[in-house]
Amino acid sequence: MNFFRVHTTLVGVCLFAASPALLAHHSVGAEFDVDSTVNLEGTVTKVEWFNPHIWVYLSVESSDGLSAEYQCEGSSPNSLRRRGWTRDSLRPGDRVVITGLQARLDPYTCYARAVRLADGTRLFSGSASELER
Repeated sequence: MNFFRVHTTLVGVCLFAASPALLAHHSVGAEFDVDSTVNLEGTVTKVEWFNPHIWVYLSVESSDGLSAEYQCEGSSPNSLRRRGWTRDSLRPGDRVVITGLQARLDPYTCYARAVRLADGTRLFSGSASELER
């Protein structure tokens, strides 16, 4: 068999296999409104610590006593570990304030840029440039 043909076929197969992962990633601005900041104060109900992004779910009570369930996307677990997070940083039952970006299509979804714990500790999810906004 021709070496060039085998090499070209192998490269093609590798590119094809990698294409879903390359296409799956999105910018924060594509899904979230970078000009619309939200502050959600509530109780953590669930944390999903999986790639490619973690998700924090919280129950937020409004001033009229009604409660709504929100979901907040965070950075990847590896990025969060570099910023000091652990799997135990947020647990169900924790009271938190999440500052984030409002989702463009879902009023109950945000991108968490920072989380303030009940003891005042702040955990950052986004990049340093995002915190300057």
